[in-house]
Amino acid sequence: MKEALIEQFEDKLDGHAEEIVSLRRHLHRYPELSNQEFRTTSLLTERLSAAGFEVHVRPEGTGFFADLTPAGFSPETHRTVAIRADLDALPIHEMTGLEFASEVPNVMHACGHDVHMSVVTAIGIAANALELPGRLRLIFQHSEESIPGGALDMVAMGAVEGVDYVLGMHVDPELEVGKIGVKSGAFTAAFDTFRFEITGKSGHGARPHHCVDPIYVLTQVANALYQAFGRRLDARDPTVFSIGMINAGTAPNIIPEKATMSGSVRTLSQAQRDQVPDLLRQVAAGICAAHGATYALDLIHGAPAIINNPDVCDAISAATVEVLGAQSLHQIALPSMGSEDFSVYLQDTPGAMCRVGVARADQPKYFLHSAHFAPDESALLIAAKVLGRAALTLMTSSK
Repeated sequence: MKEALIEQFEDKLDGHAEEIVSLRRHLHRYPELSNQEFRTTSLLTERLSAAGFEVHVRPEGTGFFADLTPAGFSPETHRTVAIRADLDALPIHEMTGLEFASEVPNVMHACGHDVHMSVVTAIGIAANALELPGRLRLIFQHSEESIPGGALDMVAMGAVEGVDYVLGMHVDPELEVGKIGVKSGAFTAAFDTFRFEITGKSGHGARPHHCVDPIYVLTQVANALYQAFGRRLDARDPTVFSIGMINAGTAPNIIPEKATMSGSVRTLSQAQRDQVPDLLRQVAAGICAAHGATYALDLIHGAPAIINNPDVCDAISAATVEVLGAQSLHQIALPSMGSEDFSVYLQDTPGAMCRVGVARADQPKYFLHSAHFAPDESALLIAAKVLGRAALTLMTSSK
């Protein structure tokens, strides 16, 4: 029964191949930034409503989930499998030169979300009219690129209530098209941001002994933190500490009153992540006290680490081999220290994210968030078949 169902599903996908590409190009041409995805939400809800889905849109008008529920469905005896896509684009001026390049100034789908949306929509359209063995839920999340991301809002509105498994994907410009990357366990890192404001005593640059120089103090804090993360935390559990912004002063001959520093900390384990706030405060407090300065710390918690469920990874791996052959399954050796708020859905629901290859050996490689990023469109149908097959396999598993 499962194989016949999957064959029908894949035949329908093949019949919609041109439509998938057309949708992706339309979405690419008209990108929208985080929390502004009104037109994108409207377009996709219209298409999925027409395909028989029951659509639930956030009151704010961005982000939604949609259910395709078969007759006789019972949550006690039937599975619900969700597949998630993200809606938002980035504030980047596109430089690909594509005929369907962004027509929105300084906004571009440079992280592949147009691909994700098109793949998940295609799965939904192909599933329409099939005799599904369970409920298919499609989650279209707003604001993945912001901190905190939109996954928290989607969970709060019930996007994973009653869901047995959740699947996700991300395009990978370092992986050749036709390959799917999987990894059980830690897949991406948790991501937190910090901002220090150091307050000293301003004065003339010729008389630093009359002042408390916040720039000097801040540089000491920065150097100490670079060292502390390598010496105070377990080196066997990766942590990445980075400073991205330092700001201070208005003139070269004035020692300012304040200096600020912002950056990020990325961790794989919750145990390591829990130590970060105290470490930041201890280092800053000690150095500021030694120099007569004070500090304020703002710490914003972003997405937790993605911890992929092994059973869901097995379903994605099996689907990859069945659709593409064993040579197309890429076992990812190490987790990424990047972050993705797909992890929020996994806090209470088993699931997994995979990587979808979009690179061609004969083309230059441009990475995510590049103004030149142009994924190979043949990956659209590949991803739809693999994720769709994995979802249907999980749907038919015993409850």
